[in-house]
Amino acid sequence: MLGRINFINYEKCYPSRLKKIFQSGINYHSYDEFIPQMKNAVTGNIPPEITELFKENKGEKIKSFQKTLSNLAEYLRGCYKGAKDQNLISYDIAEFADDLPLFEKSISEYALKAFKNILPEGIYPELSYTGKGVWGNVFKFSLKNKNGEKIMHDKAFKVYHNTKCKLKDISHIQNNFAEANFWTYLKYHAGHKLDKTQFTRHYISDAKSGYAMTEFIDDKIQKTTAPIDFENILGITYMDIMNEPINGKLYDAGGFSKDNRLKSSGFIDDKVVLRYFKKLWFRNSEKELSKTIQDFEQKIANPKTPHRDKIQRALELFKQKKNIDN
Repeated sequence: MLGRINFINYEKCYPSRLKKIFQSGINYHSYDEFIPQMKNAVTGNIPPEITELFKENKGEKIKSFQKTLSNLAEYLRGCYKGAKDQNLISYDIAEFADDLPLFEKSISEYALKAFKNILPEGIYPELSYTGKGVWGNVFKFSLKNKNGEKIMHDKAFKVYHNTKCKLKDISHIQNNFAEANFWTYLKYHAGHKLDKTQFTRHYISDAKSGYAMTEFIDDKIQKTTAPIDFENILGITYMDIMNEPINGKLYDAGGFSKDNRLKSSGFIDDKVVLRYFKKLWFRNSEKELSKTIQDFEQKIANPKTPHRDKIQRALELFKQKKNIDN
């Protein structure tokens, strides 16, 4: 006689951190499935100029600052939506016109109270509205001392209108989740802070609270001296042609696609393949490249070489992009 079989309630496992997922690839179609279920959906960290202000209990202060940024994002999102619901504006916060300074004073006072017990005495935040895009509003976030002097380069604080993208067909490349993903992926594969590239520097994103903080682009920002060839190296196409660079910098991380049907076919979704591909791409001379190709071919010919199939794939992709005949 069969014994009674107890029902087992299987719970779906969700990732605990976004970092590895976001570093591995972009354009996921499953953001809505796992991000809302996560306890913490923060990638990156607050600017170092701010962390250096915390002389004691640094870890606790950083967490408090991050939490306050989340609260600030929710407050600013509520201000924007509330103004629209009350017909004070129809589209843009700039419609406040002569009342805009009063609005900026109000949100700055909110930020002052919110960060009061986190920032050192005499240091206070100031917010000003800089513009609106399809997916969010951007505010300039400044820190000043008691003399009204700025103590860091301004940051851009982007607050998304909605934490989830309502347009399912483009949610994998636009809005909050997709942009947090792209910033994390780009920084990881660039291997540096992006300052010298055509992208503004990204600090932190919170996919659940719906905000991103980047370096504010003005005439004092570090100039672009080492642009990333993201189409050829990463196999990514920029589709959002409406967003023109400001002072040579791209500020928006939406609209980047790995879709291999596009002109930038060749997205490399394996970190080992990409590592070997970059070793080929960044050779400084024909002599160096020839030597590296020869070295790779010797590794591929040796059956005991680890990852020889991935080295071969990297070499094939490189030759394809460079139109090199075997």
